[in-house]
Amino acid sequence: KQAMAETGKIAIARVMIRSKSVLACLRGWEKLLVMETMFFPDEIRRPELLSDQFKAVELHPNEVNMANSLIGNLSAPFNPEKYTNEYRSKLMEMIQGKIAGEEVAIPTAPETAKVVDLMEALKASLQATTEQKETPKKRRKKKTG
Repeated sequence: KQAMAETGKIAIARVMIRSKSVLACLRGWEKLLVMETMFFPDEIRRPELLSDQFKAVELHPNEVNMANSLIGNLSAPFNPEKYTNEYRSKLMEMIQGKIAGEEVAIPTAPETAKVVDLMEALKASLQATTEQKETPKKRRKKKTG
């Protein structure tokens, strides 16, 4: 790490992640050696090669306004503690169950919902987030005497 910092160089590596060869960059950052995954050249598409595959879409100002409102309603400061690694939690739960001698059931994949009309889905999301912000919190009645 120190030699890389002194020479201003990074290292390019090939690593295995989930049985797949991945291109990576190793670089020094503060007191750490950091690895970042990269794309192979054949995985990168130049936008001009894709432009004929996509049609230009005219957005109605109402659609943009609704999207902006939804973003505003859902925006909050980033709190990393709010997010958990659900895969790891479920895996650890299964491991602990196996250690305790329990029969471990393999969970089934949840059924995915099909969104037919994106505009209707946007309206529903906007309405749900607006109602959520407008609903006052219920206060508990204080016991007297």
